[in-house]
Amino acid sequence: MTSRISRSIIAALLALTVVVGASGLAAAANTATISAEPSTPGDVSTHTVTETVGSTLNTSSWNGFAVDYTDTGADASNVSAADVQTIGIDRDGNASGAAVDVNVSDDLSDVSVSNNGGTVTFNLGGSYSLYADDEVVLVYDNVTNPDATGSYNVTADINPQSSGSEATTSLTIENATTENETTTTTSTTTTNATTSTTTTNATTSTTTTNATTSTTTTNATTSTTTTNETTSTTTTNATTSTTEETSTSTSTAEESSTSSTEETSSGSSPGFGVGLALVALAGAALVAARKR
Repeated sequence: MTSRISRSIIAALLALTVVVGASGLAAAANTATISAEPSTPGDVSTHTVTETVGSTLNTSSWNGFAVDYTDTGADASNVSAADVQTIGIDRDGNASGAAVDVNVSDDLSDVSVSNNGGTVTFNLGGSYSLYADDEVVLVYDNVTNPDATGSYNVTADINPQSSGSEATTSLTIENATTENETTTTTSTTTTNATTSTTTTNATTSTTTTNATTSTTTTNATTSTTTTNETTSTTTTNATTSTTEETSTSTSTAEESSTSSTEETSSGSSPGFGVGLALVALAGAALVAARKR
């Protein structure tokens, strides 16, 4: 009877020990993540690291954070406090990406590098407390990626001066060849489509209008007519002669002349002289009438 009771007690104690031990192991299993941008081999990039806070660090002051790249080929030798973009706490770990609820950059005292650039440590003043299920977040520049593609184990450690808070995660380094080729093909297709559309629009919408302006000049000519009046005076001369033989007589325009070739005989009758006088008077009267 006594031996049976003793065995029961021993079994219960063993079971309790197993449960407590299992709880301690679960609490120690912190989780971490790491990513690089760009993630191509050998490039200088920005790394984002997160780690959840386990129960062993509940209510602890945050004194530091270490990232160990040993044996990965990554080089953190050039990382300094000026390269830290984000350092803070995501309370309850419910924010996405690198978002934080508490910014602790004012508590960052310095950044140290060891192991030939294989380990980088961010030292804090301990002004902020951590609670179980919180997530610490760091984003920092100036890390050179490993030279080859692949997945590399990296260790993150909250408060590295104490033990029991390490978490291992995987850093993925890959070539961007496939992604770039796809992007290039898409870009080429888009460019061709754009060029075709532009050409069509240019052909359809281009209109050239030629305008011709005609100027008419009218020249006016003034004609002046001058009328000259000419007064013509006609003089008629009368010549009285005694003719026995009369030759041909010629008259020109306004003037009349009589040419006679005559043979004169001596002696004439009085009646013939009177007749000639009458003819002369009649001629003079005619001339006078024309002048009027």
